[in-house]
Amino acid sequence: MTDEIRLDIVKGGTERNASTLELFFDLVYVFAITQVVGFVHHQPTAAGLVQGAFLLWLLWWTWSMYTWTTNWTGTSSTSTRLFILGAMGTTLLMALAVPEAFGDSSRWFAVTYFAVRALASGLYWVASKSHPEQRAAFYTFFPLAGAASVLVLVGGFLEPPWLGVLWVAGAVLDIVGAVNAGKGSWAIDAKHFAERNGLFIIIALGESVVGLGLAASEVERDAAHITALAIAFVGVAAIWWSYFDRAAPRMEAHLTQLTGQERGRFARDAYSILHYPLVVGIVFYALALEDVVAHPTDPIPPEGRFAMAVGVALVLLSVVGAAYRAIRRIPTERLAAAVVLIALAWLAGSLDAQVFAAIVTAILVVSLVIEHIRLRNEPAPGS
Repeated sequence: MTDEIRLDIVKGGTERNASTLELFFDLVYVFAITQVVGFVHHQPTAAGLVQGAFLLWLLWWTWSMYTWTTNWTGTSSTSTRLFILGAMGTTLLMALAVPEAFGDSSRWFAVTYFAVRALASGLYWVASKSHPEQRAAFYTFFPLAGAASVLVLVGGFLEPPWLGVLWVAGAVLDIVGAVNAGKGSWAIDAKHFAERNGLFIIIALGESVVGLGLAASEVERDAAHITALAIAFVGVAAIWWSYFDRAAPRMEAHLTQLTGQERGRFARDAYSILHYPLVVGIVFYALALEDVVAHPTDPIPPEGRFAMAVGVALVLLSVVGAAYRAIRRIPTERLAAAVVLIALAWLAGSLDAQVFAAIVTAILVVSLVIEHIRLRNEPAPGS
């Protein structure tokens, strides 16, 4: 098994695209995100939003661990494929437990979550046996990551509030481990790493489109509902534009230029950490838009107002953070729009749902148009 994985690492040393196995692996996370959306739909409260965001963190971190691992190992060896397929099946079981992760299924969720992470750690550990530099990098992160997953495992067998306390402690320990991992020299294929993270954004956007379609299929096709659907689609399309038009190519170009430990640190900060609020923002925005499509003329509730406006603000701020991390420059249009959206979430009164959605979408679109005009003469990354 070790020999097969070692050969796969050699083959994967050059720039490559995501493999079909990785795309297949992503499908189980489509279902997992759908489960989180369902969880929040059944608990449309502030507490439900916070718990949903935390579940997204746990899912995102497991997916990110496999992205780091397969970015180095590749997926062409039989042993690696068996690891990944085993992790995929276990993730499916974990996703089934999401709706009751804080209740009756907490043990089920915790055990499967621990197993998913153990498989990722095991794959990297086995693959790095004959690669001292990667084994050293492994030890800067995975011992702390292992302790974090143990906290989640133990917490799943406890009652609230200790369940939540240990799960949050595990998340904090993961961040500490990620910071400490900056000491390691991780082997990173920049093109593949950027593509994999972009594909997860497509997963989140795909969930948004499916949710909007399902919501629209259950209502009358009158002017109000069609208008709400049009507003929602423009908003989702604008989020796609906000990431893939300029942000994603520039992040990839910067990652490609870096070497050694600095490449690993930027990959950690701009992707593994700052893509999390991007994912949360997309999912929360889509959640609110589904209700807008279903009930366009009803007053938008406070939770929906916050999910929509703060969700878009998180999308914008994640790119602001990545830009500052890369070149110490702040995209002022995005920052200004995010501030306005957060203020709107707090100050807006009882507006009709589609009116509020139109305002939020307009703020997003206008900020992107202004940015596009300002940067239209800048050369594209890599040109």
